[in-house]
Amino acid sequence: MKIRVSFLSVFFVFAIFFNSVFAQEKIIYPDSYFVFRDNMYNSHSNTIEQLEKEYDNLIQEINNTKSGTEKSLLIASCDYILGRSYRYFKQNEKAIVYFDKAIELCKQILEKTEIVDAYLILADSISQNCSIKPKSYGFSQGTKIRSNAKKALKIDPKNGTAMNLYNSQNIFTPSPVCNYKEGMQIVDELLNSNKYNMEKPDIFNALSAKAYCYFAQDKKEESIFWYKKALEIYPNNIAVLEFLEEIK
Repeated sequence: MKIRVSFLSVFFVFAIFFNSVFAQEKIIYPDSYFVFRDNMYNSHSNTIEQLEKEYDNLIQEINNTKSGTEKSLLIASCDYILGRSYRYFKQNEKAIVYFDKAIELCKQILEKTEIVDAYLILADSISQNCSIKPKSYGFSQGTKIRSNAKKALKIDPKNGTAMNLYNSQNIFTPSPVCNYKEGMQIVDELLNSNKYNMEKPDIFNALSAKAYCYFAQDKKEESIFWYKKALEIYPNNIAVLEFLEEIK
């Protein structure tokens, strides 16, 4: 049985849901953003054209109602979500365009102020790019995933998204860098303690990480069990559904 590890990794390295904690300001995400985000995760029940239309409408709403840093961060969030959408539909070149846009916007924001969500979007966009750009990109940029997650955790130690990203090195990187024992311990802490604030995507990502960790250790039944648990959060997640179909 051949499973493309890189294909699986990219979809479970995380995804993004941002609880906004800022040094001096609070970013208010419009309700339409959360609809867009959840539709991306449930991509099997949507088309890329539908997601592109949601993106366009949301960007228009942001341009009409937001300004300054808040506007830039919200656009970066939407760019990341659309990039993930293109990844689900295997349109990698388009995905790279939007991940790069998100990265540049976050860098510009972080030059002016430290914002948790900017660190998270930056880390997650780099993570996605590592899976679809040449290997040289991963070698030069991969360490920035954990370093930016650590910066987010320094500001907001209870941020579940940041800890998921921090833990991705333990689970999704090749041997000998990976550390499945530590990775599983962190996942269990994310899922079973009150140490972190866990939103819907955070729970999905932690469950998916646990499933992948079992898969990487050739524990097929345990992997299937935890991927099915992840589907209880997002029943139409195309990556998990395709994986389960592939290993039947």
